[in-house]
Amino acid sequence: MTDYHDVSRSPSGRARALLRGMTTEEKIGQLCKGRAFDYYSRTGNTIMPNRDFVEFMHRRPFGTLYGVLRADWWTKRDFVNGVTSAIARDSRNRFQKIAVEETRLGIPILFVEEAPHGLMALDATVFPTGLGLGAAFDPELLEQIGRVMGEESAAAGIGSIYAPILDLAIDPRWSRCEECFSEDAFLCARSAEAVVRGIRSAEVEPTLKHYVGGGHAEGGHNTMTAHLGPYELFNRDLRPFRDCIKAGAKIVMSTYHDVDGEPCTGSRWLLTDILRGQLGFDGLVIADGGAVGMLCGCRQASDLKHAAARALKAGCDGESGANTLAECGCNLLDAWNAGLIADADLDPAVGRLLEIKFKLGLFEHPYTDGKPEQVFASAPHREVALNAARESFVLLKNENSILPISSACRSIAVIGPNADHAMNMLGDYTAPQKSGGVITLLDGIRAIAEERGIEVHYAHGCAIRHMDRSGFEDALSIARESDLTVFVPGGSSTRYGNVATDPITGAVLPPEILGDDSCEKESGEGTDRATLCLSGVQPELFRQLAATGKPVVVVPILGRPLLFGEFLEKAAALLCVWYPGMEGGKAIAETLFGRFNPGGKLPVSLPRSEGQLPVNGNSNRYERNNYIDSPGTSLLPFGFGLSYTTFACENLTVDGRTVSLAVRNTGTVPGDEVVQFYLHACCASMLRPERELFGFHRIHLEPGEVRTVMQEIPDEALGFYDRNGDFRLEPGEYRIGAGGNPKNLLSATFWKN
Repeated sequence: MTDYHDVSRSPSGRARALLRGMTTEEKIGQLCKGRAFDYYSRTGNTIMPNRDFVEFMHRRPFGTLYGVLRADWWTKRDFVNGVTSAIARDSRNRFQKIAVEETRLGIPILFVEEAPHGLMALDATVFPTGLGLGAAFDPELLEQIGRVMGEESAAAGIGSIYAPILDLAIDPRWSRCEECFSEDAFLCARSAEAVVRGIRSAEVEPTLKHYVGGGHAEGGHNTMTAHLGPYELFNRDLRPFRDCIKAGAKIVMSTYHDVDGEPCTGSRWLLTDILRGQLGFDGLVIADGGAVGMLCGCRQASDLKHAAARALKAGCDGESGANTLAECGCNLLDAWNAGLIADADLDPAVGRLLEIKFKLGLFEHPYTDGKPEQVFASAPHREVALNAARESFVLLKNENSILPISSACRSIAVIGPNADHAMNMLGDYTAPQKSGGVITLLDGIRAIAEERGIEVHYAHGCAIRHMDRSGFEDALSIARESDLTVFVPGGSSTRYGNVATDPITGAVLPPEILGDDSCEKESGEGTDRATLCLSGVQPELFRQLAATGKPVVVVPILGRPLLFGEFLEKAAALLCVWYPGMEGGKAIAETLFGRFNPGGKLPVSLPRSEGQLPVNGNSNRYERNNYIDSPGTSLLPFGFGLSYTTFACENLTVDGRTVSLAVRNTGTVPGDEVVQFYLHACCASMLRPERELFGFHRIHLEPGEVRTVMQEIPDEALGFYDRNGDFRLEPGEYRIGAGGNPKNLLSATFWKN
């Protein structure tokens, strides 16, 4: 039994040695993930694990503990009763002490947390949501973000975080689009593997989610069937997982829905044959919360013990989502007692988890001595968040160069439900924030306007979802009196009201959790939509603002693509902002006033209507036929985005496998351009996408500067995976398209012999 303490042995060898001395119930306990936010109480600045948790650990010790730091409207943890950065280290160590010092084997807990756009913890750094990060087209930036998330996690003793998200934003009706990097598998893969590198550089393990195909949910309904054939699966949805596994990822989360008739969490084909076989994954698979039990609801198991057995035998190593301690592991134990599984089924799964714990050094260093209060949202980390927000904005219209705001503008009306709502800057899976911790757009505009002597008038105008028009009069009044209106509509991914503090003491108040009658949430997990117009009376307010005759700059802050047709028609300018994070308001204001030149590109295609969905740019037929009542094409394509300057691309050449393109800044101000490279297979044995992205470079050019951008054509771009998952590289003619505007690409021919 002492062999597993021998640090000269390999992690896998130590895991095997430990397994030999474990009871069946101890093995099952290792495969359970507890919900820590349910298991403690806080008094003053001290948290104490509940008695029930201590007693459970004595009987069947958890292998993984989830959500010690998690705080949000769902957990009902906040600054008053949750784990702040100041007590994060002590709180985590109190749970660990029970595992290490009060159980028979002293196996340390692996602590895990959510981190879709920053560690989901009180006081932590909050970045733009996935679509914003994808819009940046900047893997180096995303690696920095991954490193920040890893450093903040490591400081709190968190061994793995649930990031990055590898789903593709195929259907904007789907509630979780905001978490995705893009509709495009190549952009998603490049973004995700950069985040993986960053997280792992801090010696924290990323957990890839959700395996696999969630963005294809039938009808845009979360957890519904993904209609995917194997050819599409291998070439599109599996690509980000394939690349992140090559980058070293060791944990994957299996998801709720089914692919081609089989739920992912119970599919041996997906989890063992493909993931562990063809993709070469040798790490740990954990189930999304409740996914194992959902096998019963999918009519794939007669009861919970059969569901647990099916998932384990399929290749899912971890059970999670139990609402009470009594339920944790009971399904696997019942399956074992019924003879549905044996230790031979348990041992590989437990061994994989133990191996990760040995690799992370948890047995030698079970406690953390990090200082989260010094690391969380530190000045360098907030600077990364600011840069991420700056790069995430996509300028979609700028009539008569109304932006940046000129010195002739002496008064601005700032109007709209997202102009001064801190939580609506952040997106789903975000902890409560302190007053002043998030910079709203109104904050940002006022700060710069004050320097320039510009008057700023503000009116809320209307809500996001509700139909109250009582704020219209004030909004229209200040619009008529101002030189320019900045209208800030959009969405919401929170059930919280706005951030608040006690007006007398300055203490942080528990945020109000809004009920169904007052909730504004229309994006984020579980809020699928049938329509994609702006909610509530926002469209009506915009029409009346546009009718004043004063120029209207629209800055929608949102989590999914909506219908922007009326904005493009009537607004003077349109700056698309995916939830931009805690520094978002400062970054938007800098952009509006020209201190930063927007250079982001659309990570998703914008639809004209719900009826044409899906309308992705990487479909097999890019040029769609028109409907009898609408054009068939997207309103704006993937990869589109304007700038305050102009760029010219010229001299596209192909020399062997090297594509080169000269890019010139033909305007008067510095700016970023995203040079994109696409491939078109002129003749192939399988129908391939009309336009396949295989490279991109975000470059910065001064006025008049010229730069030659070079891109290699790899076998991965030229080949494809057949229905069996075998890679095929065929000779033939290919057309290369390159440039910064997908509507106007230069083209050249390339032959592969």
